[in-house]
Amino acid sequence: MKKHINIGVIIIICILMVSNLTACRSAHELNKLAIVMGVGIDKGKGKETVEMTVQLANVSGIKGSSQGGSGAVGSASYLNLKELGKSVSEATRAFSRKLNRKLFFSHNQVIIFGKDAAESGIEKYIDFFLRYRETRLLVWILVSDGNASDIFTIKPELEATPGMNIGELIKAEQEVSQVAAVDLKDFSSKLMSKTTAPVAPMIEVANDNNQRIAYLSKTAVFKKDKMIGTLDKKETRGLLWGTNKVKNGVIVIDKKGDKINIQTTHASGKITAQMKGDKPSIKIEIKQEGDLQEQSSSEDLANPKALADVQKAEEEIIKSEVMAAVAKAKLLNADIFGFGDTIYQHYPKQWPKLEKNWEKVFKNIPVEVSVNSKIRGMGRITKPIMSKEE
Repeated sequence: MKKHINIGVIIIICILMVSNLTACRSAHELNKLAIVMGVGIDKGKGKETVEMTVQLANVSGIKGSSQGGSGAVGSASYLNLKELGKSVSEATRAFSRKLNRKLFFSHNQVIIFGKDAAESGIEKYIDFFLRYRETRLLVWILVSDGNASDIFTIKPELEATPGMNIGELIKAEQEVSQVAAVDLKDFSSKLMSKTTAPVAPMIEVANDNNQRIAYLSKTAVFKKDKMIGTLDKKETRGLLWGTNKVKNGVIVIDKKGDKINIQTTHASGKITAQMKGDKPSIKIEIKQEGDLQEQSSSEDLANPKALADVQKAEEEIIKSEVMAAVAKAKLLNADIFGFGDTIYQHYPKQWPKLEKNWEKVFKNIPVEVSVNSKIRGMGRITKPIMSKEE
């Protein structure tokens, strides 16, 4: 009898456990959510310090407005809404006055800060996104050259929403390595550093064949939480070389008007610190491998000497890009490479003395750049299509 009772108790416990496992206490019903695909933060006016724009995906019959974009026939695929507030959290709550759904941030692709907001300091804006549990730490951070809200009015051609389009644009740009791709986790970690200056890609609006498009233009540089300047494409790639973030891209070598294009297939960058007495110095070591992608000259690069000359020219180009980024960083007095953190990691005992006067130390710190480039492949043909004239 006891055996039967024990079996019955076990069955009941198992049923209770299964029912608890299948219960979704934190589940959200789709028809009660407004799924956010993009967030824009602009500087408010007067007492209202924040103007917040949210882009909502139309997944369950939300009616589009004139700000929305056309998706499926007869309906809008997204809706843009704006609210003002004294803080981001207050502006977020204010959306309930015009939207009978809860804002859901787990699918958000981008957070765009308007230029005015970025220059005034974004710490007061970004704190909300770091604390709010629904915000993904991998959401992309950008700075708009104008108002962030304007970016969300650009109708995408290939994606359902502008927010998703910008997210895919950043992923594609990583393959070119001309604009920094920065997520919330990376940006906030540098923001909390005592010396390292955060960066973020900048997005602008342009006309292309009488059509407005959004494109990634350059890189915004911050000091603490305020935007203080920008890096151009050359300087940005120099930063990416040094910080081990180059994934792809083309290096163009100009030899007396003839062009040789090298496609990067592998790259690595390493920053180390050295101390001589109380004087710090930095060494940046870069290794790069690539394939010959295109050649407009008649030179036979299968010849070892010619190949060595091209590799040396490639090394000089990479070095010049890194040094251009270092020069801009020193001009802005913004440690975008993280030299201070590197010195602290290598020489923690000497660091407190350097930290007290880091801005002056950084502007005068010697930086040595060494590059080792190798061309590994020539493509399907080894000799140029054009032959040298006799």
